[in-house]
Amino acid sequence: MTAGPLVESAVDVAALTERIVERLIGVLRRAQEEDRIPVLVLTGGSMGKASLAGIAAHPDRDLVDWRRVRLLWGDERWLPSGHAERNDRLADDLLLGTVEFDPALVHRVAASDAGLSLDEAAAAYAELLAGLDRIDLALNGVGPDGHLCSLFPGRDDLLRDDDSQPLAIAVRESPKPPAERVSLSFRALDRVDHLWLLAAGAEKAPAIARVRSADDPEPLPAGRARGRLETVLWADEAALGRN
Repeated sequence: MTAGPLVESAVDVAALTERIVERLIGVLRRAQEEDRIPVLVLTGGSMGKASLAGIAAHPDRDLVDWRRVRLLWGDERWLPSGHAERNDRLADDLLLGTVEFDPALVHRVAASDAGLSLDEAAAAYAELLAGLDRIDLALNGVGPDGHLCSLFPGRDDLLRDDDSQPLAIAVRESPKPPAERVSLSFRALDRVDHLWLLAAGAEKAPAIARVRSADDPEPLPAGRARGRLETVLWADEAALGRN
């Protein structure tokens, strides 16, 4: 039996975001104090948006040298560069325009108009991931169906976690539009030191109850992910079914 994630809760999204960002800044600062360039994996969705905005607005934001942070994305929608629905566009709008980053350390998934096929884009991202010694922190929004990244329940082709699976995979026929995406695989998530699951809202409560269970016979994707050092579920009271 595998223990469920550590739960960190707050009354609402605003309070939850404040706690997430405070801890995130601490993780990145500690890595830089060790003279390392930390690797941070960003997420999309409502909690991805809240987290990015929270980082940009936090009074301790500049305690991190953002020029020495390597950025990746847990998944990306197969859309043209700059498209409003791409996850990297969300980061551009909310964070990257507010702090100074090194463009060479911002690793975007290739866009659909970059001249690569979906499979080639996934292979290129897998190669990038293979070259990293470690991934310090990954933010992962949890969907109402219990998905994370673009790893959806019921999709056995996406949920393999054996050593033969690429670190990044092409996703087709996604139940959420757009149908085509690139996603980190479970094999990649297994390499993350601090793996955080983010959830807010009552619509997430049924999935979160299963994610927290230590004996779910058919774990949801978010319930299967485990970090090397810690797995933390950050959830508001509504997502925990408490109001």
